[in-house]
Amino acid sequence: MKASRIMGTGHYVPPKVVTNFDLEKMMDTNNEFIVTRTGVHQRRHAEPDVGVTDLGVLAAQAAVEDAGLQMSDIDLLIMNTITPEHADPGTAFFLQAKLGIPGIAVIDIRQQCTGLIYGIGIADSFVKAGAAKHVLVVCAEVLSKRIDGSYDGRNIGILLGDGAGAAVVGPCEEEGKGIISTFLHADGSGAKCLYSAAPGTGSGRAEYITKEDIDSGAIHFRMDGGAVFENGVNRMSEAVFESLEANGLTMDDIDVLIPHQANLRMLEIIVEKVQAPMEKVFVNVEEYGNMASACLPIAFDQARKNGMVSEGSLVQLVAFGSGFVWASSLIRM
Repeated sequence: MKASRIMGTGHYVPPKVVTNFDLEKMMDTNNEFIVTRTGVHQRRHAEPDVGVTDLGVLAAQAAVEDAGLQMSDIDLLIMNTITPEHADPGTAFFLQAKLGIPGIAVIDIRQQCTGLIYGIGIADSFVKAGAAKHVLVVCAEVLSKRIDGSYDGRNIGILLGDGAGAAVVGPCEEEGKGIISTFLHADGSGAKCLYSAAPGTGSGRAEYITKEDIDSGAIHFRMDGGAVFENGVNRMSEAVFESLEANGLTMDDIDVLIPHQANLRMLEIIVEKVQAPMEKVFVNVEEYGNMASACLPIAFDQARKNGMVSEGSLVQLVAFGSGFVWASSLIRM
């Protein structure tokens, strides 16, 4: 069984910067409250005419180029988003068309903030099985189009930003390098702690969506902040410990910890629980906010580009998202 590795990474964020003071004009909130509760100072928002695959294409192209490949070398595309291009079919199909790679297999997943790790896990299995050679994993979000500035939606609206990140997974020939382990988990009993009730077929009525769904805000994210925060802290911490224990390591062995950039206050507690020195932890949430699945691949690419992650680095990825879903991946670069 061959090993697989991360061959290349890339990301793209829209140029438009939206500060907390800008949000004060959009909803009933203020800079002090946002910074105190979340640590976020600004985020990026796409322009109205920009869709999620527009961001995804740029991140994907950057990752393929970074891997030293051509787009025609990709034989499997995996796409994760919670801001789909259209209601159906999956966004992976629209992205595939824009990338100009018809005929290959595509997989559309919705693993929320753990999208990169789930995507890496799937890609790793395909490469090891010999079913694919170069797998492109893309995570992109235009969350600004799903912001609800009402009283019920502002607790999550203050966090959200737009962006896209991508990674190319391929075969690894060097002993001791590559994707060492990936652990995937979920607990659907907590799914309604952060979800959008409509549209859907679970409403107990004939209609897929109604005007009442729009007027009542049922089409927007609703979050039980306490439950999400507590589970996020516990599950991401558990995922780090699981990875370390399975591989006979301690945090001293890890060169860089890259967590999902959910909320700075959440990250501070997780870092304390796993006893990771802050100089080993990559954080960009203050500048970009929570970009759901795009957070992790963007952070990973930035950590590589700024030299924090380099050849030979042992990198621990960890994430938690709505569902509830959580995952970790240990990678030797």
